[in-house]
Amino acid sequence: MNPKPSRILSVDALRGLTVLGMVLCASIGFNSGLPAWMFHAQTPPPTYAFNPEIAGLTWVDLVFPFFLLPLGAAFPLAMRKKIENGTGTGTMLRNLLRRWAILVFFALILGNSYDIWSTARPGWCANLFMMAVWGGLFLFLVRVKNGIVNLCGMAVLAALAIWKVKWFGVGLDIYKSDIIMMILANVALFGGLIWLFTRNTPAIRWVIFGIVAIIKALDSYLPSVLDWVPDLNGIGWCFQMEWLQYLLIVIPGSFIGDYLLDRSRKNQQPVFDTKSTAAGLVAFAAVVFQLWGLQSRHVAIDLAVSVALAIAFVALMWKRNDSISIPGMLGFILMIAGIIFDPLDGGITKDYCNLSYLFTTGGMASMMIAFFIMIEGRWGIGCKVLVMTGQNPMIAYTVTQFLITPVLTITGAMGLITGLAEGSIFWGMMQGIILTGLMTAITCLFTKLGVFWRS
Repeated sequence: MNPKPSRILSVDALRGLTVLGMVLCASIGFNSGLPAWMFHAQTPPPTYAFNPEIAGLTWVDLVFPFFLLPLGAAFPLAMRKKIENGTGTGTMLRNLLRRWAILVFFALILGNSYDIWSTARPGWCANLFMMAVWGGLFLFLVRVKNGIVNLCGMAVLAALAIWKVKWFGVGLDIYKSDIIMMILANVALFGGLIWLFTRNTPAIRWVIFGIVAIIKALDSYLPSVLDWVPDLNGIGWCFQMEWLQYLLIVIPGSFIGDYLLDRSRKNQQPVFDTKSTAAGLVAFAAVVFQLWGLQSRHVAIDLAVSVALAIAFVALMWKRNDSISIPGMLGFILMIAGIIFDPLDGGITKDYCNLSYLFTTGGMASMMIAFFIMIEGRWGIGCKVLVMTGQNPMIAYTVTQFLITPVLTITGAMGLITGLAEGSIFWGMMQGIILTGLMTAITCLFTKLGVFWRS
């Protein structure tokens, strides 16, 4: 089934860039001598040990929030037309719950597959198992009119679960899940509910955003105030209250989705002249500058330059009805707020996630949307590969670990690549580029063929 013709391509492009970054950062050589900014700020080389005391921001730390903002933008793009065509609130609620259940199931499958490497069985058995899991997921998630295909996928996955327990001797555990997908499942549910019930009252949605921010601030600065919150450990495997903090990125994304959908329906196609092009480049420059300012901890300089860039952006967009103005301005507001919170939080950190991180990265993601809109409007889509990858995120997310790497390992190619990458910066980077390139090629092929997974 082909994607809807009314898709906002800049949103797909940012999602595609995120997936490429996600695969690249997980595929580069970890013992090749690559610099610290090529890894999460809090897991630097040479030990790669997690240290929550390290403050800073690298491009790797942007991957998750850059995925969350397009998730929020997709709510109006996916649901508004259905509602206008007569789909009732009850049906929309069931759709959101079904999507949540699919993503939770998906997260559990991934998490219960990763531990297959802990068994004493030969490596080729584990690789074949991972490939079989991907095949089962393909049948289960592929968008087809005939539901029998999806049922066959469920049967394959059930058989693989039995194989895992009986042959590999590893049990199933609901507490083993892919944490990224589990968080996405919950913010997709709650973010979707918030948009659904505030779609015509954006002021209330901003109030909810403020409430979430206040709760996050209390949890960070006055945690004892929230001692009355009930313990939810019983359902901690599928829901944790702290995951809702990411709504501070998702909710702004929903406003951007509303704005872009409204412009698209009004067929407002601005002429991208020198000023709008410059504004898009200013937004991009602000994003890049954060990676130096916050990682090198020159926070005061970063704030001053960011404010100057924000003023330049507003000056370029002054009294202009331009599609990049709202995403760009919202992005600057959030990003500057995040920089201001940096010293209050003791420095920006992804884990444990603080307000500085949520505001800063949400703002940066919003400005990247503005940048991609400029690229799309000024020069046409020069980001086709990113768009095609972003339209098929579930395939892109899984194909490297569950298909590409097992095939390369069985054929011996993976051993050759990792051997070259050991102690070599060039080959350490090439390892990531090769795996990311293969993922992109396979994902784009499926997108071109019109084969999509539910997401």
